[in-house]
Amino acid sequence: MLKVANVSKRLGDFTINNINLEVDRGQYFVILGPSGTGKTVLLEIIAGFHHPDKGRVYLFDKDITRLPAEARKMGFVYQDYMLFPHMTVKDNILFGAKKCFPLSDALDKMMRLVDILGIGHLLDRFPLTLSGGEQQRVALARVLIIEPTILLLDEPLSSLDPNSKETLQMELKRIHEKFDTTILHITHDFNEAMSLATHVGVMIDGTLAQTGTADEVFSHPNNLDVASFLGIENIIPGQYVDGTFKCNEKLIFPAPPVNNQNLSYIYFLSKDVRLGCQPGSSNCFHGVVAGISFQKDFVNLSIDMGHQVKIKLSHREFNDYPLTCGSNIDFHIPASSLGFI
Repeated sequence: MLKVANVSKRLGDFTINNINLEVDRGQYFVILGPSGTGKTVLLEIIAGFHHPDKGRVYLFDKDITRLPAEARKMGFVYQDYMLFPHMTVKDNILFGAKKCFPLSDALDKMMRLVDILGIGHLLDRFPLTLSGGEQQRVALARVLIIEPTILLLDEPLSSLDPNSKETLQMELKRIHEKFDTTILHITHDFNEAMSLATHVGVMIDGTLAQTGTADEVFSHPNNLDVASFLGIENIIPGQYVDGTFKCNEKLIFPAPPVNNQNLSYIYFLSKDVRLGCQPGSSNCFHGVVAGISFQKDFVNLSIDMGHQVKIKLSHREFNDYPLTCGSNIDFHIPASSLGFI
């Protein structure tokens, strides 16, 4: 449906390099990356607000690289929503729709949308009197009413408090499912991407480092930069030695069957580490608790193995073991949880 081919652009301090991206109809595609990596520049090129220095943009196999933004029929929601402060909610929503449809049709579409989004009671209010979550819903209604070919979202949840963010995440999922809308959403928030995406691209230093289904990208990062950005807590250097991947004398793992000689790191999530060892189990280790920190939902352990191994436990799991700093601990890591770079 949407294809970005070899696109590069330098805009002020932002540069994107040789971006290749394909988004199929009906996908919720999230581009995830740190601030300042050029995500918004890419989104604005797709929307038609900037032309690339090189490369092409296609929509339904049609080259739209030089097509004006208003002719692309895309919906764009910025993180600050950009509602017209002097217009009521009703007039904001109808602003673009009146150019696309007869007024009676636009009004019908608006009433259906505000009912779905739960903002019918806000129609006579002005944007400055609304909460952040209410403004977000109005901004979404304003673009959904024109029935866009694709919905482009620029950090749409970044300015919301945690409770509003969680509510709006659920709202975006519902919109995606109910309207079968194709969405391209950019964010720096890993949890936001995990919650919403069917497909993910990771953008680092102006390049698209990896794309794939959400499960593929989050479970199998293809390089060290991606793994680090995705928040994988345990990334440990090592090398292939006689059929094993050896980090040090305390941490030795079975190596995967292919590309053994090129391995430089093993990685695994802290939540995948299990306490205790069954007789005959593989990937069993013995270490010493070097640190304990408590969070609302989890307890984080740091285990001294020459390298620090991070373990995340529920409070219930932690309470089953009388652990303190300096305690000896046995743990194992399921082979299915291991990845290699």
